[in-house]
Amino acid sequence: MTTTIEMPTIRPRDVIASEITKIITHPATLLAIALAFAANTLFGIVGASTIQFGTASGTQSLAEFPSVMFAPIYAFLVLPVYAAASEYQGGQLRMSLTATPDRNRLVICKLAALTLVVLPGALLTLIPARLILGFHDRLTVPELLTDIGRWTAVYLLMSLVAFGLATVLRSAIAPLSLLGALAVFVNAGFLPWPEGLRFLPDQAAMNMLGTPSSEVTVLPPAIGALTVGLWALVAVGGHAIALTRRDS
Repeated sequence: MTTTIEMPTIRPRDVIASEITKIITHPATLLAIALAFAANTLFGIVGASTIQFGTASGTQSLAEFPSVMFAPIYAFLVLPVYAAASEYQGGQLRMSLTATPDRNRLVICKLAALTLVVLPGALLTLIPARLILGFHDRLTVPELLTDIGRWTAVYLLMSLVAFGLATVLRSAIAPLSLLGALAVFVNAGFLPWPEGLRFLPDQAAMNMLGTPSSEVTVLPPAIGALTVGLWALVAVGGHAIALTRRDS
């Protein structure tokens, strides 16, 4: 007599819940949110104050320095890069594939889990600063909600870019170093061809917000949104290919 043992069915929501647990219990997640929250809130307070900073063209508030106001996102990107890179430590990926042999399902569930963590995390880090600056600029409620929505979308898209890079490079440090170095080199004027630099992920994201880092990197907000969206799509595609074709 043969006894057939049926394996328990693993539902997508179970996989997503497992991936969310892995992300939120990683120490880097709390660190990323805490640093981004502190930096955003501090910059919001200073930007809305009477403190002025000298420039070649006169004095400006901190809120008028787009690259500075955008900078806290690099702290937040610690979250997605470690969410991806931690899979390549201590045999974690092998365990994930054992639990979810269907790699296509695993890819989708990982992206869903990341999105479900990033969205509330981004809102938490952004809302205090955006409210402070919004009240200072006398924004209406719809304008304030639009502003928060735009910033949250940028944080999500840039997180997807960083997540995909971390998977392809199997590293947390490399994508952060790459994105951070590009930001420094662009703002310092070390890279030629400004017409092309505006299409880099961070520059496109700032244009999506309507706050280009300089006159030479200006794009219409809609084109900026499309550009950073395409970067996110390419990065997600790289993540999917790496997880389904390369990694074991």
